[in-house]
Amino acid sequence: MTDTNFEGGCLCGAIRYRATAAPLRGVICHCGLCRRHSGAPALAFVHFPAEAFAWLASPPAWYRSSDYAERGFCPNCGSTLGMRESVLADRVQVCIGSLDQPERVRIDDHVWTGSQLPWFEVADELPRFDRSSSAVPSKA
Repeated sequence: MTDTNFEGGCLCGAIRYRATAAPLRGVICHCGLCRRHSGAPALAFVHFPAEAFAWLASPPAWYRSSDYAERGFCPNCGSTLGMRESVLADRVQVCIGSLDQPERVRIDDHVWTGSQLPWFEVADELPRFDRSSSAVPSKA
């Protein structure tokens, strides 16, 4: 794997992916939809350019979670894999926990901190946004 190759997949191995470009950004989302999708108090995503991303075998199943977004998961093992938003069609968002080497990506900011659970604190100095980040377009 080179510095710009990133691979990952689901728990059972039925779904695998590869990105062949550096990440565009990393984000930790604290919204209620991400909590429900992941079962965790927050969900970390990394964004890759769509033209440099491929599902290697079967793609994930997709669930439309809002008018603007779908969430991907493995229909076999249930792993949370990513999200796609119509306003961000130029990129693929995958869950950092699904990467083979999640330590290779960086987080740029926290979003939807207005919905953050009061007992879940992340000790870092990253920018925080009450709703969406100003780094990307948003419908919300």
